[in-house]
Formats: sequence, structure tokens, C-alpha cells
Amino acid sequence: MAPLHHRWGENPTLAFQEDLAFIEYLDYLGFDEAWIGEHHSGAIEIFASPEVMIAAAAQRTKRIMLGSGVIDLPLHHPFMVADRMVMLDNLTMGRAMLGVGSGALKADFTMIGQNPDLKTQRSAEGLEAIVRLLRAEEPLTMKTAWFELKDARLQLSSFTKPHLHIAVAGSSSEDQSSAAGRYGLGQLSAGRSPESLKDQWAWVEESAQQHGQSVSREDWRVTKFVHVAQTRQAALDDCRERFPTFSGLQLAGGRPEDGDRMPEMAVERGGAVIGTPADAIEHIQCLLDGSGGFGCFLFAMYGLADRAATMRSFELFTRHVIPHFNGQYATMSANHDWVVATGGGPYMGRRVV
Repeated sequence: MAPLHHRWGENPTLAFQEDLAFIEYLDYLGFDEAWIGEHHSGAIEIFASPEVMIAAAAQRTKRIMLGSGVIDLPLHHPFMVADRMVMLDNLTMGRAMLGVGSGALKADFTMIGQNPDLKTQRSAEGLEAIVRLLRAEEPLTMKTAWFELKDARLQLSSFTKPHLHIAVAGSSSEDQSSAAGRYGLGQLSAGRSPESLKDQWAWVEESAQQHGQSVSREDWRVTKFVHVAQTRQAALDDCRERFPTFSGLQLAGGRPEDGDRMPEMAVERGGAVIGTPADAIEHIQCLLDGSGGFGCFLFAMYGLADRAATMRSFELFTRHVIPHFNGQYATMSANHDWVVATGGGPYMGRRVV
């Protein structure tokens, strides 16, 4: 749930309640994770604190994991990030995850007197401090141009052992090595194409090898906008009105004057999955095969369909797409075919679909 999935001019109080209800619905559907982002300007990026949303969502849900997707590291003292997330890890009894990045909106930096050109350096420094605080191998003394730690140690250990999960969006480094590889963390990636994903994981593995770390594809999350409906045309039409927004233009690679054709353009250039559940299966399988495999597929939430259509899309995905990838269909199909073949049921030799 990137902050920009909200629409400018709509009631933010209602939006927060709908977001929490939506996470509760995902928990009911059986989704594994929900990630909540952070921004501070623009009037549509209204999540100022992923931690607050995680705490609220945890009270409404039972099993879904809840991550910060992402906390913009240069905007926060790293000790406070680590301390708050360890509290959340204990409060949720192991359902909190820390996702970090360097931040995207220039105004988030300039209006508090920060130079956005320094965000990569500060992200790298902040992440180093957070990892060392969470791993708690020794008290941490560290001084940079923007924060200082003196004999610092957290007062709580993580509920999750050895510490709560950390995932990185981007590199958070000045030497162009992967921060996920450098520290052996999870990776958050945009699923632009199988080729780009394959290259990105090679970069993570190379960085891990350089720094004596190990990484797992199971901790690699690939993100893409997905909207499904009963027919391909219905899915495209669900998104048509809202596509001429910043997110829609980025996905389509188009201009406002491209108008009604933007959903089709986004599909054609591989920026989005918009179609039937079968289309989603084909696209995700292509990403899996071309990348070599990843552990989790995340929906990028951009508010490009209205609430009712979005809820229906997630329901259809749960009913028809998830069973394909978690093996449920294979087991059910094998059992069904066995019963039909042996005459052990009421189908009289006919396969019922």
C-alpha cells in the first residue's frame, strides 16, 4: 500500500478507515503480507507513519504479516526506527517487518531543511546502524554528519529471532552494491520484466558474495500493479477512468492526451497486469521463470480502480490465481481425476469443471 494509492480531494479520515478494513479483508482472504509506505507531502501520500498503521491493523487481524513499505531512512534517527520496530515486533508477537528505502519525494526533504542529494549516503549510514542495533553483537558507537550513537543498545530484543525481518527497496549504498546483499537482508523489487529481475537478483547475490553474506530468493519480493476481473475488457474498463494519474502515466509510459487507451498501453509495455485471473497466472509465471524464482509477489496499490472493483479483484485472485501457485489445484485435480477414472463418484466418467 504505497501512500499514493489515495486520491486527492477525498476524505482522508474515511480513507484511513477503508485502508484498515481492506487489510482486515486481506487477512480474511488468506494473504500473507501487507506493506504500508510513508510520505509527508502531496496531499495524496497520507501515511505519515507506517508504524501507526501497522499497530492499528494488528488489532484487527489475526495472521497477516505487516511491514513498513517503506520507512524513508534519511528522515528518521536510526535508533528510533530500530526501537519502534522492535516494540512493534513484540506488540504483534512477530508479525511486524521492517522495510526501508531512501525516499522519493523531494518536498519531504526540503521542507524540513534536508538536502535530497544526500539521501543515498544517509540511507546507507542509517541502515548500517539499524542492522547493528538489531543484531546486538556489541554496543554501538557511531558518528556521522547527521546522527551520533554513543554506546547505544536497544532495551528490548526482537520477538522474532534472531531479529525482525528487514527488506530493502533499492540499494541504500553509495558504492552501488546491493544493501540486501551487503547485510544478508530481504529485497523489494519492481517487477518490470523477467530480464530486469534476473539482473537485479544477480546484483544482490554478487554483493552478498563480496561481503561474506548469504541471501535467499525466499526473501525476495517482487511488486507489480495487478487488477483482474471476469473478462479482460471488464478489467481494463475498471481502470480506465482513473488511469490518467501520476501512477497510471508511469505504468503506461504515456501522456494525458493518450486518454482511454492508457490501461492497454500499460499492459502492452509490461507495466501492469490487467485482465483475467488466467492472464495474471501467465504473467506471474513468466516473471517466476524468467527471474529464476522469488519468494513473494506483492500487489502495487495505486488506486487505479474504485474500491468495489479492487475488492472484487482481490477475491478473484484468491479464488483462481493463488491456488495455482501454492499447489492446491494440483492436489485437487489429481484427486478429482482419480475419482472419475475409477468410477468412485457420481460423475459417471465425466470431468466436471
